[in-house]
Amino acid sequence: MRPTKLTVLAIGLTISLAAARPTIAAGSGSDPASGPKVVRVSQQELQLRINQLGEQNRTLEIQNRAIQEQLNTQKQEIDTLMHQMQATAQPVATLQQQVPQLQQELSDVAKKQSSVPLEVGFRTGWSESPYGMPGGFYYGAFLNHRLVSHEDGLPGGFLAGEMLVGWTQGNHVKTNANLLSQLVGPPFSTWIYTLSLQPTVQYHLDPALWGMESLAAFKPYALAGPAMYINLLSTPVVVKKGNPGAGYRHYDADVQGGGVWGLGFELALSALKVTSIQRLLDKSFVGAEWRFNEYGNGQGYSQYTGSLSFGW
Repeated sequence: MRPTKLTVLAIGLTISLAAARPTIAAGSGSDPASGPKVVRVSQQELQLRINQLGEQNRTLEIQNRAIQEQLNTQKQEIDTLMHQMQATAQPVATLQQQVPQLQQELSDVAKKQSSVPLEVGFRTGWSESPYGMPGGFYYGAFLNHRLVSHEDGLPGGFLAGEMLVGWTQGNHVKTNANLLSQLVGPPFSTWIYTLSLQPTVQYHLDPALWGMESLAAFKPYALAGPAMYINLLSTPVVVKKGNPGAGYRHYDADVQGGGVWGLGFELALSALKVTSIQRLLDKSFVGAEWRFNEYGNGQGYSQYTGSLSFGW
């Protein structure tokens, strides 16, 4: 171990005291004739002081070693952290380069989450009736499911499939074309009800994909598909042409196949900002629609309805 300055000083002091044997004056009350009285410091006292200095030196050396060990430990920790920083610098740089792509992916996910792939709704309004019968109140229920979206490659919007079940409550009319009027003579009141089942495909236009963000909540659509109709007439026989009910089959129920097409729009209520019910508004939609129903036997009629639906 390399000697410290304090050790060298203590050794030098010991050598000097041993060689010169210094004295300490007793005070001013000495005899003038004989000169001042001198008291010699004993060897034991010098040794005691040297031992004290040596003990202090050892204490300082112990503290110095402890501090040096702490410095070494801290240096090792700093080196370890530096290696860790160097090891993570490359992944961080890579992540920084990927940030724009991640932001775009998050944006796409947010759009998919905000869109509603499945809707259940109700449709009501006015509907004409087939066979020249007067129309009436229409109401139905539908299930609408998204089939193909813009992310799947469909340009400008999305494709949805719908199953609609509807009921037309036709009005009463007096006619000579029923069995009772044929037997008795004067026209009698009759009515027709129509049950329809319509699986359709709908193409919804998304204005946001065409750069019209302000119209993103408004989605017009066109629809087409097959249909089945069950007509219920209050009297079973129709024999004369030119009267309401003419052309109806001679049964109480008439089942006809056919098709349907039409136009409409859907408006997302998420555009309304009402904090207390916003979660409900984000999944709610209203709409309006026109459909034309055409039977396989040539009969046809229109219906005009509004809708309310909820999605998830």
